[in-house]
Amino acid sequence: MVANIHLSMLADFILGTMLIFLWIIRRSDRHGLYWGGAQILLAVAAGIWGLGALDLWVSALIIAVGTLGLGGYVAGTLHFCGKPIVWRHHALGWLTYAIVQTCVAAASPRLSHSLSIAMLGVVLAWCGWQLSRRRHPYLVLSTTLWLRALTNLGFSVNMFTGSNLEGLFAIGFLLKIVASFGLIHAILAENQRRIFDVLNGLGHGFLIRDAEGIVRFASEKLAASIARGSAKEMVGQHINSLAYGRTKEEGAAWFRRVIAPDAPRPCIDEVVHQHRDGREVPLEIISVPFEDRGEMHVLSQVIDISERKALEATRQRAAMLDDSTGLLNRFAFRQMLGDRLAANRGQDEVTIVLLIDIDHFKRVNDTLGHTVGDTLIKRVATRLQQLQLPQLALARFGGDEFALMFTEADPATAHDAAERFARAILLALHEPIPLSSFRISIKASIGIAFAPAHGLDPESVLSAADAAVYAAKDRGRNRHEFFDEQMGAKSRDALLIEEALQQAIANNEFQLVYQPIVDARSRRLVKVEALLRWRTPTLGFVGPDRFIPIAEDNGQIISIGTWVVQEAARQARAWHSRPEGPIRIAVNVSAAQLVDPDFIDVVDRAIADAGAAPTELEIEMTERVLINEADTVVRVIDTLHEKGLSTSLDDFGTGYSSLSYLTRFHLRTLKIDRAFVNGIDQDERSLALVRAIIAMGHSLGMSIVAEGVETENQAGILAELGCEYLQGYLFSPPVPAEKLIPNVSAA
Repeated sequence: MVANIHLSMLADFILGTMLIFLWIIRRSDRHGLYWGGAQILLAVAAGIWGLGALDLWVSALIIAVGTLGLGGYVAGTLHFCGKPIVWRHHALGWLTYAIVQTCVAAASPRLSHSLSIAMLGVVLAWCGWQLSRRRHPYLVLSTTLWLRALTNLGFSVNMFTGSNLEGLFAIGFLLKIVASFGLIHAILAENQRRIFDVLNGLGHGFLIRDAEGIVRFASEKLAASIARGSAKEMVGQHINSLAYGRTKEEGAAWFRRVIAPDAPRPCIDEVVHQHRDGREVPLEIISVPFEDRGEMHVLSQVIDISERKALEATRQRAAMLDDSTGLLNRFAFRQMLGDRLAANRGQDEVTIVLLIDIDHFKRVNDTLGHTVGDTLIKRVATRLQQLQLPQLALARFGGDEFALMFTEADPATAHDAAERFARAILLALHEPIPLSSFRISIKASIGIAFAPAHGLDPESVLSAADAAVYAAKDRGRNRHEFFDEQMGAKSRDALLIEEALQQAIANNEFQLVYQPIVDARSRRLVKVEALLRWRTPTLGFVGPDRFIPIAEDNGQIISIGTWVVQEAARQARAWHSRPEGPIRIAVNVSAAQLVDPDFIDVVDRAIADAGAAPTELEIEMTERVLINEADTVVRVIDTLHEKGLSTSLDDFGTGYSSLSYLTRFHLRTLKIDRAFVNGIDQDERSLALVRAIIAMGHSLGMSIVAEGVETENQAGILAELGCEYLQGYLFSPPVPAEKLIPNVSAA
């Protein structure tokens, strides 16, 4: 019997140690601690009982240790089942039980021990009943507890009657061993269930496959995402029955690639899965290998990326389109042109590119506002789309620039086709475009280039078309031009100039030179015209006729003009204290400067910073400025006059020469262009024209300056006609400020 007791105690200690070890591994599983401690305490109580000396004190010790063991079983079961443990109430109840048992032991130790064993059976039965309500893996453990409960009840009866207990000890030992295996089975099943619950609860599908391609686990979300019934139906199937279009050899090769030691972790693949209804769904598979009982498996996260692909497609389309017009953007057009050039390589087909630049669009933004300008661009895009030209691509490059591409199968007709389409575009844009309160007729400059004649790559062809646009602008705008090699050289020159202009002011490359304007009779210096000169380390001297148009087109003329006004004001202040008196400096300004909202502030700051007087500056403008920017210029001229500055009209006679704007603009000075002055001493018609201009200017209260005076004879005639001031090489060429002669007379 002693041996059976020892075996039973050994089983108790093994089972208790396993449970405590479970708690050590996962401290949140406190039921392991309670159960393990209870099992060991019960083993200790049984060991003390087996010693045989059952006096009152020994019985009380057995009752105390056993009661703690019973309480541990109840506490562990409550914790495992997620029920609250009210320690105060439980302790009071078990203390009452121990006192009652001790009293019974005082009267009859055998009865007391019999009741203790019976109480253990009741507790084990209650624990078994609680566990049986859990998941299936705990049925083995709960059944074992019920059997142990029955054994304990039988043991209790036999102990009271004094029957042979060896058989019951043997049965108890076997049941404890079975309980140990049941516990191991339950723990493993619980851990596996916990992992699978986590995988099922995540946002995407999961799958585990082995080296043979057999599915060992599949989540419900995976089954739903690939439309393959339930997850249980997938387990045990070969992966190829789920993966559309993949052979067993390909599946095996993929498995070897994922488990390879040098493979990336995780391994990410994109596949297209076909549902049973034929619908294809893009999937992303994120896989990691792991070893289970010596065999390699792969855990794969399967993500439906349909929404991501749709979003990427939307973003890609958006990246290819102009936000304002919905046309292709520059990047997309260039890409399509490259594809077209590659497709046409070695064939006779000609690719034709037209670049369309809206003339004077900046004026619309400056005078009517950017909202009207944006609306106008949209209307232009719509009109181009309505032409129904045989374009392969129509794009907006940004700002006021559009591009059109089409092909012509016969190279002999490419030129005529391009010209026909260019004229159609100009005609369509010239038709007035209705806006909120305006009807605007648009003019455009169109550059045309051919591939492969003008380039074999998109950059070359677009550069050729851009050079043709510049040529169309130089030749009067509202026209189209075909690219030629001379344009290419000019375009490259323009690009070099534009790039060099970026740093010209910062590098102090600009200089003002001054040409004297003298009194026609006394030849006394009264004012000078400031002329801009530019010399760069890379390009050398660049004439104003080369860089000013480029600066006007790209908007740099504003910053350059600001520098000129500031430098002229500084120089005026430097000449302020000369003995002969101040010299007025005439500064040429462009249309872009005059319509710039900050122009007046720029002039005010320049004068204030230099400490000059407003009367020492004169603003010169051309007839083209007056015609194109009439309303704005009227306000600017009046403001300049109010501030004390003078104004003059340059190159009179070379533009529109309309009396209407001379009466509208209250200019102070009129400058006769050199083209009329050159023939004044040889041509009666030129003489008559100059006489009429002088008389007209005087009638409007304007003083007259004659430009380009080169001979003494010309100077004398102009003085006799009443011209107040003379300017030209007869007196001095443009010179730096330090070389300017205070009193200039003819040599």
